[in-house]
Amino acid sequence: MKSNFLFLIVILVASTFSCKKDKEDASFNKAYIGGEIINPNSDYIVIMQSDITLDTVKLNHQNRFSYTLKDFEPGLYGFFDGREFQNFLIEHNDSLMLRLNTLYFDESLVFTGNRAKENNFLMEMYLLNEKEDKKILDLGQKTAKEFDSIYRASRDWKLRKLEKIKLKNETSSLFNEIAEASINYEYYAHKELYPLANYKISELDAFKNLPKDFYNYRENIDYNNATLKDHSPYLSFLRFHFNNIALQQHFTHSKDSTYNKLDLHYNLDKLELIDKRVSNEDIKNNLLSFVLGQFINVSKNTEDYDEMLQVFKAKSTNKKDIEVAEEFVNSYKRLKPGNKIPPVKLLNKNNKEISLYELIKKPTILYFWSKKYKNHLISSHKRIKELNVKYPEFQYIAINVDSLSYQEQVNILNRYDVRIYNEYRFKTPKQSKETLTIKPIQKVFIINKKGEIINAKANMFGIGFEQELLGILNQ
Repeated sequence: MKSNFLFLIVILVASTFSCKKDKEDASFNKAYIGGEIINPNSDYIVIMQSDITLDTVKLNHQNRFSYTLKDFEPGLYGFFDGREFQNFLIEHNDSLMLRLNTLYFDESLVFTGNRAKENNFLMEMYLLNEKEDKKILDLGQKTAKEFDSIYRASRDWKLRKLEKIKLKNETSSLFNEIAEASINYEYYAHKELYPLANYKISELDAFKNLPKDFYNYRENIDYNNATLKDHSPYLSFLRFHFNNIALQQHFTHSKDSTYNKLDLHYNLDKLELIDKRVSNEDIKNNLLSFVLGQFINVSKNTEDYDEMLQVFKAKSTNKKDIEVAEEFVNSYKRLKPGNKIPPVKLLNKNNKEISLYELIKKPTILYFWSKKYKNHLISSHKRIKELNVKYPEFQYIAINVDSLSYQEQVNILNRYDVRIYNEYRFKTPKQSKETLTIKPIQKVFIINKKGEIINAKANMFGIGFEQELLGILNQ
């Protein structure tokens, strides 16, 4: 405890000198971010702004770090510990310190120093929002009026709590804007999700039965708030909002009455609406990329990919996003059902090189894991153990996507007490991940005994996964 206190004193003293210098030279602004990471996932912390890496900061022997931001724009920044990401708010001349235990990441994250109360409040709202998100499917079965009353009461309570924080502390206008947005946009996002969460009736009927004032807030939406462009409640709301208004528009010119996220014209409507309503390039490009990626990740109809890609390219202004999208689409075309699985090179427990294609002798489930995603590592191996008992006709192959030795691979699996069975690793991880488009890590390949792809986007935790396996066995 004493060492933590001394570390904070060092940062605060450094900040005092910084303030003196700033008084002498108002054009020079800086701030400090530091802290302690318990049970670190790596020996470094990545400091980020938007998707841009500002610096990689090594942890010292006590798992602590310190970093100085110089000549920077106040706002939301982020840190990445090698597995998880979280935002923090920092302004000129701040000295902010954090402490977290990676085993409980968000729940354990606490800030000290000036701007601590603001960041702790934002963190509290983030955790409350996560809890409320999990309840939405159950609450979606209530009437629109009941649903709105529950979430509006929660929103009003949070706003009152914010007012108390503002009265007790000299909070900045930047914090006030971000905090209020966190609360309001979370409330709006729930309302956008309501018609899709109400499975008692079709989505078309759900829209028709909404009170006339249910979406009154839409008149005041700011689609181009640069301050909030990296803030998850704002971005999540915009994604749900465009899903929703595109669906409402789709219903006006189609015979559909239910939500089909795989419908090409519905997704084209989304791209069109984003392009029409969003002028901020960062926000627009982010939303366009999300829509395209979501569609390509779930749709098996490769004939639709080119049209989606062409419309995306016509609307996106980010050259890197376009290059990634083109490779993404081309990769999934290579992986369409009926094609042979690419012969990527693997390494076995004896460090012997083997082609993936050579391993396939019978119907195969191919899944992937990384040390960065502990929960998926554990749950995927446990799920495969269950499937192996129920469907022994299939072969199950696990591939680690990190750059590890076999012994490191085994040590990680032993640490989490999972069964070690048919474990391999990529010889060239970066190239192989691109070839097989392993994003997200949860994706699973189902391959027939000839080495032909049946499904390159399967989900072993999905409702229809076992039905798909049974269908293959009954062919």
